[in-house]
Amino acid sequence: MDTPPEGKLAPVTLQHLEKADSNDPQHRNLTGEDADDLHGYWASPRLVGSLFGAFLLANSLYIGVIIPTNVVSIINAELGPTANAYLITFISQLFTGVLHLFFARISDVVGRRYFLITGQLFGVVGSIISARAQSVNILIAGSAFVGVGGAAGLLYPVIIHELIPNRHRPWGHAAVTLGVLPSLGFGSAIARSMVAHTAGGWRNIYWLNVAVSGFSAVLFLACYFPPDFHMINSSLTRWQEFKSLDYGGLALYFGGLISLLLGFTWAQGTYPWRSAHVIAPLVVGLITLVAFAIYEVYMPVKQPLLPIRLFKIRNITACIFIGSTMQMVWLASNVFWPLEISALFTTDEVTIGLLSCTTGIALVAGELIFAPLFRYAGFLKWQLVVACSMTAVFTASMAAVTYKTEQMAIAFTVLAGLAVGWIELVTIVIVGLVAPPNDIGVAQGFFGATRQVFGVIAVSIYLAVYSNDLSQGLPRAITTAAETAGLPADSIPDLLIAVGNGTATALEAVPGMNNIVLGALALATKQAYAHALKIVYLATLGFTGIGFIAAFFIVDVDEFFTSYVNKTIHRPTGQRKEATEASVESG
Repeated sequence: MDTPPEGKLAPVTLQHLEKADSNDPQHRNLTGEDADDLHGYWASPRLVGSLFGAFLLANSLYIGVIIPTNVVSIINAELGPTANAYLITFISQLFTGVLHLFFARISDVVGRRYFLITGQLFGVVGSIISARAQSVNILIAGSAFVGVGGAAGLLYPVIIHELIPNRHRPWGHAAVTLGVLPSLGFGSAIARSMVAHTAGGWRNIYWLNVAVSGFSAVLFLACYFPPDFHMINSSLTRWQEFKSLDYGGLALYFGGLISLLLGFTWAQGTYPWRSAHVIAPLVVGLITLVAFAIYEVYMPVKQPLLPIRLFKIRNITACIFIGSTMQMVWLASNVFWPLEISALFTTDEVTIGLLSCTTGIALVAGELIFAPLFRYAGFLKWQLVVACSMTAVFTASMAAVTYKTEQMAIAFTVLAGLAVGWIELVTIVIVGLVAPPNDIGVAQGFFGATRQVFGVIAVSIYLAVYSNDLSQGLPRAITTAAETAGLPADSIPDLLIAVGNGTATALEAVPGMNNIVLGALALATKQAYAHALKIVYLATLGFTGIGFIAAFFIVDVDEFFTSYVNKTIHRPTGQRKEATEASVESG
C-alpha cells in the first residue's frame, strides 16, 4: 500500500482496498465499489428508499429529542408542576449523547441495518409512552426510549456519506440538511403552533415522531441492505468480535460522561455551583474520562471503543475542536434567542415560535449555500477561518440588541446561523472523507458525541452567567425605576414579591401601583433582561477563539474526491443466495 504524505491519510480507492490485509482491523472492509461500475444502482428502489429513510431518521432525531425543549414549561404546567421537569429533555439528550459513540463503533463492526431499525423502534415506543403520559415521571421514562432512538438517529450523516461517492459527499450532506428543514428549521414554530391550535397540544409532537420514526423503520427494513457482518468481517465470527469489544473503555466512557453531564445539569438551577452535588460528579467525571483516554492509549484491546489512530489524522482533531466550540456558540443563539424574543419583543406564542426559527433555517441555508464552495472553491482552511470569524462577530454582536432593535437581532441570528451551517458542512464532510472506511462510524460518532457533550456544558455556563446577572440586575433595575416613577418606598418589598410571582394581578395589587409605574417597570425589566443576555453573548468569544485557531490546522482534502462508494446497497442475504444458486445451476 502506498505511503501517504506525512499528516495525511491516503485516499481510499478500490485498488487500495484490494491490496489491504484482511487481518488488519483498519483495512478489513472490502465492501466498497467504484461509482463508475455501479450501472443502474442510482435509480434502484433500495437506494432511493434507504436515502429517504435516512432523511426521516434525521427528522425523527430533531422531533423526538430537540423540539420538546420548546414546550417543557407547558408540559410541566399540565402534568406537574415538579422540579424534575428538566429531566424530560435531559434524559433523552443524555441517552443520545452517551450511547451514540457506542452505537457508531459497534455498527462499524457488525453492520448498521439492525441498529437503525431497532433505534427507530425505540423511538416509536418512547414517543407513544410520552404522548400518553399522565405524569412527568412517565414522560421521563418515555424520553429515555426516545434518547436511545436518538443515539441511532445521529448516524444519519454516516449513512448518507457511505451510500454516495466521495466526490459528491458535500452535496449529499447538503441534501439531507435540506431534508431536515421542517424539523430543524421550523421545529419551534411547529411545537408552539401545536400547543396553540391543536386539541392534543404538546402530545402531538410525540405522535408526529411515532409516524416519522415508524415510516423510517419500515423503509430501512424494506430497502436498507448495506454490507452485513460476514461481508465486513472476513476472518472473525460474531462471538469472537463481541469478545474482543472494549468493555473496559465502554465502562469508563459511560461512567465518566454520565457523571460529567449530571454535574453540569444539576448546576442549571437544581443545586448551587459550589455544592457537593455539582462539584463531586464534575470531578469524578473528569477524572474518569482522563482514565478512559489513558486506557485507550495504552491498553492493547483488539477493538478499541475509540481508536487513537484517528487522532493522528490532523483534520479529524482540528474538526473536533472547531465543530464542538462552534456548536457551543450556536447554542447561545438557539437557546437564548426564543427567551430574548419573549422578554424584549412579544409574548405571542405563535410569533415567538416563528421568530425562533431564524437560527435553524439559517443553519440549513448555510449548508446549502456553501456546499458548492467545498469542492469547487477549495481552500478549506480559509473557508473555516472566514466562517469562524463570521460566527464570532455576529454572535457577539447580539450583545448590542435592545428592545428597540428587533430587526437587527433577526439579521444577526441569521448571519451567525449561516456561518455555523457553513462550518457544520465542512467539518462533517471532512471527518467522513479522511476517516478510514472501517472507522467512519466511530469517527463521526465521536465528533457528534463531543458536540452533544460540549453543548450541555455550554448551556450550563450560559445559564449560570445569565442567572447570576439577572438575579442581581433585575431587582436593582425595577427598584430604581419604580421609585423614579413615584411608587412609595415602603411598597418596594411588596413589589419584589409581586415580580417574583410573575402575574399582572400581583403587580396591580401592590400599594401605590398605577399605569405610569407599570410602564416604568416594563421598560426596566426589558433593560435588565437585555443586559443579562448581553453578558451571555460576549461570553461566547472565549469559545470562538478556540475554534478560530483550530481552523488554521486544516489541510485540503482534494485527493479524497474519488468515485469510491464506501458501502453500497446489496440484495438481501436470501436473495443473494438464491441468485448464486441460480447462477450455478445455469452454469
